[in-house]
Amino acid sequence: MTFKMRARDAAGRLGELKTQHGTIQTPALFPVVNPSKLTLTPSEIRELGAQCIMTNAYLIYKSSRLREQALEHGVHGALGFDGPIATDSGSYQLYRYGEVAVENTEIIEFQWRIGSDIATILDVPMSGDIAREDAKSGAEATVNRAREWSSARDRLEGPLWVGTAQGGPHLDIVSWCASELSKLGFQMYACGTLKKATEQYEYKPTIDYVITARSIFPWCSPMHLWGLGHPGAFALFAALGCDTFDSASYAIYARGSRYMLPERVLRLEDLTELPCSCSVCSKYTARELAEEEKPVREKLLAKHNLHVMLAEMRRVREAIRGGYLWELVIQRARGHSGLYQALRYLLESKYSWLEEHEPFSKRSGVRLISEEAYLRPDVRRAAEIIKSRSFKGSLAESPLGKVPAGLAYTFPVGHMDSDEPPQVDPYEQVSHTLVFQFGEGADSFLEREKLSYRFSKKTGMLRDVYYDGKRIGAFRYYDGHFIPSLEGARLIMRGVEPPSCRVVIKDEFEEAVASGTTVFTHFIEDCDPKIRPYQEAFAVNRGDELLAVVHTLLSASEVGGCERAAFARNRFHIKPFKPKLAV
Repeated sequence: MTFKMRARDAAGRLGELKTQHGTIQTPALFPVVNPSKLTLTPSEIRELGAQCIMTNAYLIYKSSRLREQALEHGVHGALGFDGPIATDSGSYQLYRYGEVAVENTEIIEFQWRIGSDIATILDVPMSGDIAREDAKSGAEATVNRAREWSSARDRLEGPLWVGTAQGGPHLDIVSWCASELSKLGFQMYACGTLKKATEQYEYKPTIDYVITARSIFPWCSPMHLWGLGHPGAFALFAALGCDTFDSASYAIYARGSRYMLPERVLRLEDLTELPCSCSVCSKYTARELAEEEKPVREKLLAKHNLHVMLAEMRRVREAIRGGYLWELVIQRARGHSGLYQALRYLLESKYSWLEEHEPFSKRSGVRLISEEAYLRPDVRRAAEIIKSRSFKGSLAESPLGKVPAGLAYTFPVGHMDSDEPPQVDPYEQVSHTLVFQFGEGADSFLEREKLSYRFSKKTGMLRDVYYDGKRIGAFRYYDGHFIPSLEGARLIMRGVEPPSCRVVIKDEFEEAVASGTTVFTHFIEDCDPKIRPYQEAFAVNRGDELLAVVHTLLSASEVGGCERAAFARNRFHIKPFKPKLAV
């Protein structure tokens, strides 16, 4: 596989995208390089930390000098960049000027010949105000051109080929286009920002567009978002499952003497001090920078702007890694009115889609930095679970109101900004956590006098739980969730009817899972539709007999879009481990 997910938060993924010239850590920004007008050279962009650049294959194709260099030395040799290079087919010029002097098959062949790492068909991009008939015509042309690529794909090996869903604001057309592209087997997919709307910081139409396309494209395939130029928006769209971005805004803004910060863009002449510590801002004062000759000033501002954009993408990756992406999204949205309106729209109207992809547990707590924190899908889901299930025992005050007292250490209820949690009855901690994680009835086997416990000597927190002298599981230190042993899983399953928390394994893979193999998507016969990433679940055979306790990596809804991908890690299995067992 060319794309591997290493961590996730919201619908965002920390991934590795393998190309011919190296592996890209995603989410990633591809700074756009105009081969005819280099504000920054590719080597200077590389020095600033860019993993991959985007250039325009059509502009190279049109210039006899650049075309000869690229055909002789490859696009990497022609540009002097040793990392992955993505190429646009000329779709931007098609959008801007209405026509291009090249056929789809010609530009596809050209990108392959010059050694592009990520290449594109000549799709038909659209603005946010395009008429329905024009959008339909453009989407049909895009699909026909994708089929032209597909008919020649066997000899076009090497690049990762991108199929872009088109349709503008007409979501049924976007849906149809994405569905048709998905049948053709692109290695990457994409959707575009709706230009006129995005340029005015109106992000809601692009949210609809992205979610529509992301819902149809295979979940385990990376998705690119074209032309997102504001660094403050990176976190928001990464949270919707966008893995790569491209932008020339670092250079465009520099030409207009505009100075980027993660949350806003300022005019250089309005600054008294430079609020940054990059190599440019550490050397120059605002006045000195403004007084430089225009070519020098543009170059210096472009360096600063790109530094800000790449640093923001690193923050996004670290937020996904640490499980606090929503916190970063909220912080950025609070600094920009357009982003704030988009975030409220997203959280209030797209909860069902967000919740489907939201991890069930995280390493980071929930910081109640604003009212939007209460609208986070992980927080709303927890509130709905508590409201819909019966918990025996006492209640306690929390930021969500009165909640079962035994959830005082359980994510997310016990991981919000609050006073020190009260002393918790161990019996209630076990009972309430089981019901919260596995469903009503999961604690039906419990008898207080049969329970015994082991507490951490260092922290005093409850760790191991025993029932009738047998260990039935343990509480995980960072999120307070319960990890059942095989014995604990069998007891829990007695009170929770199928399909709850079950992953049903096909007969031919039963032995493999029972012997410790990772559960891959093609092993699965059926599974509980409510399963979410980072959740404890039970792998069973068709007779509902336990094979293994597993820790999920995907949602149930993502299985169909992930062919032969890891669905869950095997924690405990009923048979001895067989590392070479064929799967």
